[in-house]
Amino acid sequence: MPAQSPRLPKISVIQAFKVAAELGSLAKAAAQLALTPAAVSQQIRQLEEQLGSALFVRTQSGVMLTETGKEYLRYVTEAFDILHLGQQNLRHAAVMPKLTLYALPALASKWLLPHIMQWREHCPDIDLSLYGTHAQVDFNATPADFVICFGEERYPQLDKQRLFLDEVVPVASPALLQRYPPGSALSQAPLIHLDWGNEGRFLPDWRSWFLAKEMPVAAPQPALRFNLTSLAIDAAVSGAGLLLGQKRLIAAELARGDLVMVDTLSLPLSKPYFLAWPQRSRSQPGSEALINWLTRLAG
Repeated sequence: MPAQSPRLPKISVIQAFKVAAELGSLAKAAAQLALTPAAVSQQIRQLEEQLGSALFVRTQSGVMLTETGKEYLRYVTEAFDILHLGQQNLRHAAVMPKLTLYALPALASKWLLPHIMQWREHCPDIDLSLYGTHAQVDFNATPADFVICFGEERYPQLDKQRLFLDEVVPVASPALLQRYPPGSALSQAPLIHLDWGNEGRFLPDWRSWFLAKEMPVAAPQPALRFNLTSLAIDAAVSGAGLLLGQKRLIAAELARGDLVMVDTLSLPLSKPYFLAWPQRSRSQPGSEALINWLTRLAG
């Protein structure tokens, strides 16, 4: 049979100890707590008996903490701080309207996250939770209010707003390009491939790009293959190879110079991104603001 945990003192007893310790006086603690000095003294005595150690030394001017008392006060103060923080957070959660948005992880981190402060400035009174997932969102089993999806066929019953149709363009890190003669990287550098499973047929690949460019398909090179767009982008930044990157998702890397375009020919994806939601989400405070903000951001 597992041992029982020691019984905790009543919160009123702990509070009496805390106030007495902070004021250095049982009489002053009693006045603040609207109790008699005898009642406070009894509570302190009960606490000392329960802990098996003296917490105060009585002096002519009041009380002074023992070393045990000082250590116990640190624990008590920390516990009260946590309680106060929890109460503030719960009050905030009860009052502050909140929305939950699901999106593909790369879309969430590479497109939405760089602009999230715009949302805070646009709607400071609406909490926005952002979740990244590749799975189809079950609106009955998750806190989701909205989802940004690739194409619209996975959510036929939901309301939708078209956001944007992205394009891919060949990019590489400056360090990678320096390893090849000018203009030769496309035919000599390793190629980074994305494996999106069934969705891959909607994403232009290197063979499609070379055909559109009317160039011979590059000879096989050591290559990397990823199923996550964010990993592929990071690999390209590190100089691992050339990437057909979605313009919306590599905008920050291009702006910083971490990636540069190797060629200006871009190919569109076969499906646009949509914002989708069940009808009930439209009644949520801030839902119209979120739809409008994402639509403007996508424009």
